[in-house]
Amino acid sequence: MADVEALCKRVIVIHHGRILFDGALSSLGDEFAAYKTIGVVLENGNAPLDEYGEVIHREEGRVTLRVPKAETSRVAARLLNDHDILDLTIEEPPIEDVIELVFAQER
Repeated sequence: MADVEALCKRVIVIHHGRILFDGALSSLGDEFAAYKTIGVVLENGNAPLDEYGEVIHREEGRVTLRVPKAETSRVAARLLNDHDILDLTIEEPPIEDVIELVFAQER
């Protein structure tokens, strides 16, 4: 899927002969994924972060949270205010997850 992201500007998702999406690859996530991921590296790697979003991964001080897109900025600001953060990233969900959401909505 990394090749698709690197080479394609437009994508058509077809399932059982029906077009589920036809448009810019960049807008696929906007239409079907209602969340972003926030990755943080904490000085205190064991701090509980469940109140900020869904903890989807925790490893060696790095925590990955899934948060609603509309709340991403607010959650990031709260994290920076409430904790000693060594690194913070905000990312769109992986294209594989977005396509899975497209097919899930079809069911």
